[in-house]
Amino acid sequence: MKKESGLSDSEKESFHIEKFIFHIIFAHEHVPTYLEEVSLTSEQEEFFKKRFGEISEGTQFVFKDKENSILYKNCKAIHDDPDANFIAMSKLITSLFRQHHKKTANDGVFITALVSMKNAQKLVFLLKLDHRIVYQYKTTRNRALLEEIKNTFIEDKKAIQKAALVDISDHYKWDVLAKDRSAVSMPKPITDYFYNFLEVIERETPGRLTELAVKFTNSWAVQSNAELDPNQDPASYKSRAINYLMAADKFKTTDFINAVINSDDPDDERRERLRKSFRDFLGEKGLSGQTFVPFKDSLTTARKKNVRLTAEGIKIEWMGDPAESNLTISPQKDKDGFFNITIKTTKIDILDNAK
Repeated sequence: MKKESGLSDSEKESFHIEKFIFHIIFAHEHVPTYLEEVSLTSEQEEFFKKRFGEISEGTQFVFKDKENSILYKNCKAIHDDPDANFIAMSKLITSLFRQHHKKTANDGVFITALVSMKNAQKLVFLLKLDHRIVYQYKTTRNRALLEEIKNTFIEDKKAIQKAALVDISDHYKWDVLAKDRSAVSMPKPITDYFYNFLEVIERETPGRLTELAVKFTNSWAVQSNAELDPNQDPASYKSRAINYLMAADKFKTTDFINAVINSDDPDDERRERLRKSFRDFLGEKGLSGQTFVPFKDSLTTARKKNVRLTAEGIKIEWMGDPAESNLTISPQKDKDGFFNITIKTTKIDILDNAK
């Protein structure tokens, strides 16, 4: 069965770079400067393994037409026979990227890497790094240029502007994970030309992701009830998830987690433990790292509602934090074996439910 999630921490920690190359892009030249070989120092290799880990929490995409996708075919050739195809395919991929990136291109390098993991999966990583220093050495184009560019990698990880991870094996439900710094202020997770280069669409719609964010929060809170702040009902966490989604211009995993598990919990150690637990849970479900504009209309009354059913068959329904509805539900049983439920109200309506 295909996995919903991105990559686990253990998978990221097992990264091994099997092949690595970059080609140089000059803003005012249509054809990249192609290299035949790049050797990384151990420090540079560790730098890129960390960057690959960060990329692997990107938004999930699938190929629009896998059988006819040029990028998919090039990545598959690398995956199937890296010794024979890696350099040639990396040049084709870089050329394809340069063709799509016609406007406002910056000097930099385009990296192609083949990375293996402990589970024998192999992934293709693609990164565009902007480096102004490249132009200063434009006329050199020799070993000095190569070493200078390699050194600047370590100095500025923020130079990574666009990144994608491609899975050829169908091990995951997604085909591509992608991040794009240029799209930070945009409603879309990546820019249009990056979409066109990757030939992808989002695996889930923003509306569906909005629903899942609430569903997963509720599931995690119920599952983790014994570990939560004893003074907070699990519904409080769901309520804060909904409040975040109703107010946020764009879903960001860290902001979402911090909003759901906030300073209402006075125990700093427990708060950090819960944040890690919640992040791991979202990672397993494939939501961690996704970027989307919350679709507020998908948060219907039914999805916002909290429901509890007592052993006596009494159903309690409310929306939001229970305290806002003057509702208190004790998290533990009293000495007589009962949960205590208190509802304060100024009015009770008797409903006629006769058919």
